[in-house]
Amino acid sequence: MTGDDCDRAVLVVAYNSAGMFNPLLSIVGELKARGVGNVWFASTEDRRGDVEGLRGPGEVSFVSLGPARPQSSPDAWDDATHRMLTTGDRANAFARYLDVSTDYDHMQQLYRRCLEIIDEVGPALAVVDSLTTWAMDAAQTRQLPFVVSISLPPSNFLQEQLPPRYPVPFSGLPERMTPRQQAANAAFRNRLVRALMEPERLRRSLAAVDTRKAAGIRNPEMRPAGYVEAAAALMAYTVFGFEYPFATAPAKLRMLGPVVPRELPPADGDDALTRWLDEHPSVVYVGFGTIMRPSRRQVEAIVEVAERLGPEHAVLWKLPARQQHLLPPADRLPGNLRVEAWVPSQLRVLAHPHVRAVFNHGAANAIHEAVHFAVPQLVMPFWLDCPDGAARAVDSGVALSVERADSLNVADILAKLRRLLGDDSFRSRAELWSRRMRQAGGVAAAADLVLRHRDGTAARQSVGLAVG
Repeated sequence: MTGDDCDRAVLVVAYNSAGMFNPLLSIVGELKARGVGNVWFASTEDRRGDVEGLRGPGEVSFVSLGPARPQSSPDAWDDATHRMLTTGDRANAFARYLDVSTDYDHMQQLYRRCLEIIDEVGPALAVVDSLTTWAMDAAQTRQLPFVVSISLPPSNFLQEQLPPRYPVPFSGLPERMTPRQQAANAAFRNRLVRALMEPERLRRSLAAVDTRKAAGIRNPEMRPAGYVEAAAALMAYTVFGFEYPFATAPAKLRMLGPVVPRELPPADGDDALTRWLDEHPSVVYVGFGTIMRPSRRQVEAIVEVAERLGPEHAVLWKLPARQQHLLPPADRLPGNLRVEAWVPSQLRVLAHPHVRAVFNHGAANAIHEAVHFAVPQLVMPFWLDCPDGAARAVDSGVALSVERADSLNVADILAKLRRLLGDDSFRSRAELWSRRMRQAGGVAAAADLVLRHRDGTAARQSVGLAVG
């Protein structure tokens, strides 16, 4: 650690959800690779290995927030709960998700833990995920400057700054709406408000506001606009043009493109997967993240899609082990299909020149990582922000979309995959957006921004001490 680093600690805070945790892990990895010291990463205990496994000459210390709350992980949901939260009307599903995932008592515990960490570490700057309201609360209480990491489409976090005709977050509507879509947009907004204002939900929310007021928290209502105003900067991992632009975006918002590590993790010594990719000149990669649970009929449909794509195209499918019992017996799987329970590095797969299309679920990281590597996409939007991601990817010309249903339309999926594989315009658009995303600076620009704000705060603190 250099002498300068000693007085310039950076505290990074994220919960364990991959979508929010991974971008910050990439940024901290960049800081460590540069040799930056006095970086502290606070997360739940199950993320210790990820942080401590970062490589480089810098010094990064893990700080535990304690065990993850079981209900916060979709892995802990039973099938009925999972179905209730991920199907049906999106406005109601979002409200039900908040019911399950929001524990105000646990949030107060995390707030107090963050206060302890800030007091112990004495950071010059905090870098926090946009969903860690308790970390932003603690930073404000301790008058600690903070930078917000927005891993969703930034319009989701900046919803109070959006113009009236902008697509409502989670609606999945496009930027240019027909009169019918404009009416659907207004109706979705109304349904969302009604769902969130349901009496019992409102009662719990108001009780939490009272508790937060009593604790002296500056933004007791947890309004995103309050955090936007208090933040030193906002980092989003896309660019305007791909994300629908809005003139009311705050000047402190920095659109950085995907924060993909500049050096991908090395392949394992015996990397059978890389050799398989090398041997197949045209591969479709199928990956639906960690939350989606395909049904038996969906699994059967994707197996059929793979079989009908062969022998010209091979298919690599990342299907979690707990779902592989839905597959047909191994001797009935098509020879061009490779199923992996876990892919050591999805980025290495996307970067492989033989991967010519990806079939994903529309989450922000999945879409932007595919764009970074200029891979055309077939998107089957899953939940929450996924329909918004799908709309942006389709409008940008890098993707086509299909409807998610228990009984998938195999013919539609096949036709669209073949278009993505055979029509060079999708690859050309993906290459165009890849260049634009990379030009925004990515992980290097994010690390620069963090260090600039850290150094600015430290300099102001030094001047204040000298004057005092």
